[in-house]
Amino acid sequence: MTEPWAPSDAPPGARWLPQARIGFESRNARWWWLGAGGAVIVAVGVAMAVWGMFPVDLHGPTHEAGIMAPTCGLTRSVVAVFRGDISMAWRYNPAGLLVAVVAVAALTRLLVGVFVRRGPVLRVRPGRIGWMVLVLALVALEIRQQGQAELLMTAGLR
Repeated sequence: MTEPWAPSDAPPGARWLPQARIGFESRNARWWWLGAGGAVIVAVGVAMAVWGMFPVDLHGPTHEAGIMAPTCGLTRSVVAVFRGDISMAWRYNPAGLLVAVVAVAALTRLLVGVFVRRGPVLRVRPGRIGWMVLVLALVALEIRQQGQAELLMTAGLR
């Protein structure tokens, strides 16, 4: 698949606006990285949903002090998704829903690519507005996660 946005044919406001293109491409040297990552997330998420969370606490000192990061609760959120408890996943971290959906989609693309030798490709250029929205979303997630500090400081899934 060729690069859809050449600088010479870009409209004047293209640097500001988000753009997305979907297409198909055959396998290349990197096609399986995203699928392999999705497979790992799905496998570990399902394993933890069945057998429970790992008994290792990987939190840093800021977490123990009550300062939450935007990624706090992400693992428990993904595990809750694979358990089918969407409301608990949302409570732990709304980004966990996105991670689980993207992981399953990446794994699906990997499997389709293995058998069909082609797969869908989504190319996104966020543009300046897209980057600003992403930063604002991360700030909002940080504020939201800080409001969930009491829940996030408890051990394991409820």
